[in-house]
Amino acid sequence: MSLKETRVVLIRWLIAGQRLEETVPTKHARHRRNELVAQGAVVYWSERLAESH
Repeated sequence: MSLKETRVVLIRWLIAGQRLEETVPTKHARHRRNELVAQGAVVYWSERLAESH
C-alpha cells in the first residue's frame, strides 16, 4: 500500500426498500455498521478497499 492510499470499508445496506452504500474509514466501519443496524437497516455487504488520492 502506498502513502497515497487510505484503507476504507464499503458498506451496502437495505432500509425502507432502498439500497444504499457508503465508504467509511476502516477505524469507523464497525461503529457505522452498528448504527445502521440500530436504525433498522439490513447490512448485506461490507468490503475493505484501498482508496487512492
